[in-house]
Amino acid sequence: MYSKALNLSFILALIVVILGAYTRLADAGLGCPDWPGCYGQLLVPDVISAEYDRPLDIAKAWKEMVHRYAASILGLSIVIIFLLAIFRRPDTLRSVKLPTALLLLVGFQGALGMWTVTELVHPGIVTMHLLGGFSTTTLLFWLLLNERKPLTLDQPILNKHKIMLAIVTVLLVFQIFLGGWTSTNYAALACGDYFPSCLGEMWPDDMDFNNAYYWGPLGVDYEFGVLENETRTAIQMVHRVGALVVTAAIITFSFALRNYKALRNSLLIVLALLTIQVALGIINVVMSLPMFAATMHNVIGLALLLSLVSLAHKMFTKENALQN
Repeated sequence: MYSKALNLSFILALIVVILGAYTRLADAGLGCPDWPGCYGQLLVPDVISAEYDRPLDIAKAWKEMVHRYAASILGLSIVIIFLLAIFRRPDTLRSVKLPTALLLLVGFQGALGMWTVTELVHPGIVTMHLLGGFSTTTLLFWLLLNERKPLTLDQPILNKHKIMLAIVTVLLVFQIFLGGWTSTNYAALACGDYFPSCLGEMWPDDMDFNNAYYWGPLGVDYEFGVLENETRTAIQMVHRVGALVVTAAIITFSFALRNYKALRNSLLIVLALLTIQVALGIINVVMSLPMFAATMHNVIGLALLLSLVSLAHKMFTKENALQN
């Protein structure tokens, strides 16, 4: 039952991440200006009262509410996982540290979802919400991996390679943050459809880095962004540089681990996902952010993170300190 609940929750988490990305990219984050209802209703209403300043866009409202419904179901499933972890039979009882952390995380994630609406899609809050979704999915994935039979490695993993994996993972997480910040500040098209240049220049002179990562005040409507294009251009270019660094790091890491036969398939998956992710990033720029490619850029970013997490689980199997 516990494993089935984990599998179901993991699938739900993937769906919620996809819906969240689609909702954000469709500019539907404020499709319902209140929380948890939608214009004071449980379902999207056909008409709204005069007390609401924001006009009703039924299509956007439904996108937002479907995302909320799916997230609520995910939250309930994680509560069930927590309870199952507590009440497992003594012979199979394990630590409930990770399920507890997961429950706390999804609770905070729900609060971030509320603040996303009440604070009018503040870039910092929306980016944290994205990272929270990725973290929730990653924790569920780790719990699933713990249910599987440990991989038997053909040779011990050198400490330097474990350190390399840790560095690559940290770099990828930071790059995911940069991607989220680019999206939530509506900076994805700040360079127009130019690639690898930006507005016809390899490194524009008038970029504003001083305000690129400023948190910004609460209570301001951030829909469609409030930053000047010079600032958005800086955000976009930092994301591109981050992509170069992460790509080089993953390729170097994969080459360094090429002699571990038991890890070769995992490394090939990492490299394949990296290739797809880079291609999607380029497509998003040159084709002006097509919805499918932009959504998949989020999804493949998560898949790339999970592929590194899976690799970490294999490399740290014997001395793994994170037991569920």
